[in-house]
Amino acid sequence: MRPRRAFAWLLVAVAFLAAFSLASLTASLSDEVLVLAAAASAVELVLAALALAAALLASGSAQARLGLLRPRFGLRDTAVLAGGTLALSHALDALLVYTGLYAHSELAGFAHAMQGARGPTLAVALLAIGLLPAVAEELLCRGVLQRSLVPRVGPVAGVALASAAFGALHVEPIHAGFATLLGVYLGIVGLWSASVWTPIACHAINNVLATGLSAWIGPTESASPVEIGLGLGLAAAALAWVRRRMHSGLQLASGSDDG
Repeated sequence: MRPRRAFAWLLVAVAFLAAFSLASLTASLSDEVLVLAAAASAVELVLAALALAAALLASGSAQARLGLLRPRFGLRDTAVLAGGTLALSHALDALLVYTGLYAHSELAGFAHAMQGARGPTLAVALLAIGLLPAVAEELLCRGVLQRSLVPRVGPVAGVALASAAFGALHVEPIHAGFATLLGVYLGIVGLWSASVWTPIACHAINNVLATGLSAWIGPTESASPVEIGLGLGLAAAALAWVRRRMHSGLQLASGSDDG
């Protein structure tokens, strides 16, 4: 365990140094999108390092504690769950717009900053703001944290607490509330799939699409109760469809229903 602990602390130290370098880099950048990308990368590198260090410092398999295991679901079920993630994200976004909260959240500020981003700048944003957070935040929240909590406090409390921590990572209250609710969905996905890979896929697809749409169309201007209800309904339907397949005894192992 001693070499493992030494490596864990070294990993954290390197991540903090890298994060400090990225944070310092923001002062020399004139492009607001690149500033956001550098800041996001700094935070996510630290979160990923903390998740890996926690898994290494604990007893047992670090791979299992992180949830880096073969998921129960194949591509079809993962695609349905990813669609549910997008539907829920759109419903929550529409709810914020409809209630007037969106304009006061950092979500609107992000969309304004991203609007018009193209080429290499957009590619960097898709990587740093789309993909990297999906990996780092899922390893920490649905990986180490949720997988440690569920055996101790049960699935409902475990998912709820991990989702609350996920929301807290987003700091700004409106965005934090948005993320907490989305985290509950991702927590259920992670619990059912017995792997962190499925929520990583759902999270990444949602983030990349949200980042790309913000670049092309900017902030959301209007929303209706129909959009909210439809999005919530589709997200619930995605979970219900996969749950029914689980109970039916159909094989959901990766690749069993692909093609």
